[in-house]
Amino acid sequence: MQTLERAALAAAFLLCIACRGGGPAAPAAQARIVLNTDSPRPTIDVVDIPEDQLGRIYGTDAREAWNAILKISVGADPAAAVGQYAIEENRIRFTPMFPLDRGRQYHVTFTPPGGQPVSTTVGLPAADTTPTTLVTQVYPTAGVLPQNQRRFYLDFSAPMERRSALDLVHLVDGTGKDLKDAFLPLTADAWNEDRTRYTVGLDPDRGSLVTGQSYTLILDGQWLDGHGLSLKQGFRRTFTVGAPDQDPPDPKTWKIAPPAAATTDPLIVTFPEPLDHGVLIRALSVVGTNGKPLAGEAIVGPGELTWEFTPDEPWKAGAHNLATLPILEDLAGHSVGRAALVPFSVRQ
Repeated sequence: MQTLERAALAAAFLLCIACRGGGPAAPAAQARIVLNTDSPRPTIDVVDIPEDQLGRIYGTDAREAWNAILKISVGADPAAAVGQYAIEENRIRFTPMFPLDRGRQYHVTFTPPGGQPVSTTVGLPAADTTPTTLVTQVYPTAGVLPQNQRRFYLDFSAPMERRSALDLVHLVDGTGKDLKDAFLPLTADAWNEDRTRYTVGLDPDRGSLVTGQSYTLILDGQWLDGHGLSLKQGFRRTFTVGAPDQDPPDPKTWKIAPPAAATTDPLIVTFPEPLDHGVLIRALSVVGTNGKPLAGEAIVGPGELTWEFTPDEPWKAGAHNLATLPILEDLAGHSVGRAALVPFSVRQ
């Protein structure tokens, strides 16, 4: 008999034995335990459960019975974790009563009726505890502030914990004395909506600032961000106090540098004194030749002495207006007092 014929007969014989059940048995299916992080609250799931085992589990109600089937324990604690058991889409799902702790290991054992136990350990990765949030800026940025300076704006690179700054912000004079009474009450309501800016008001009745003296504003590095982590580093700024400012801002004294038509060069407005950053960023706008506000981006320059506006579309030649809201203030809290239009022309 030819070699190829013998090989074919042998293969057919083995196939026949397999068809009759004489071959090696296929490995029995086994359930798997997985950590499900797709839900808002992570769960521990048992998947790929054989149908006969799942059928015996349906109808289980008692907590003790569930603990015998699916037990979750924390670390070396033998007690079972508390939570809710459910069968969803042919899987068993355990939703813990309390969210799983990051960095903690959970020991899970699935013991199906009539089956072999399956055990594993699951856990969420430990949270990153490296501080990353910074104080990005403190306004005003001018080196010399008026004696009747009204407020500071503290800007952060990420949302902060919603709390007051009572023990976190300090004003220190040249002798190192902490002027604890210099500020108005530092409450949790001083945050902006996304908690990236905190406003600190100076108490005008205290007269804490003395003309000619230097002071240092200190922000404590232990200030916590929205994740409960401290700042990457604290912040210090030293400034000198000048004479009190008694006059409100006057738009007539502003210098406007008009851009050229058919460009998107910025309009630059220069002020004779620093203005309040928190109000300046939203108190000015540009009205175009059609009498409507122009869309674009505005930025405040160094020392809060300039305001620049870059339009989304090229400038059109003709008459424009710089519109000023009455809320615009200088550093001493003096407001413009009334809305104003300052005309300027865009040249060809």
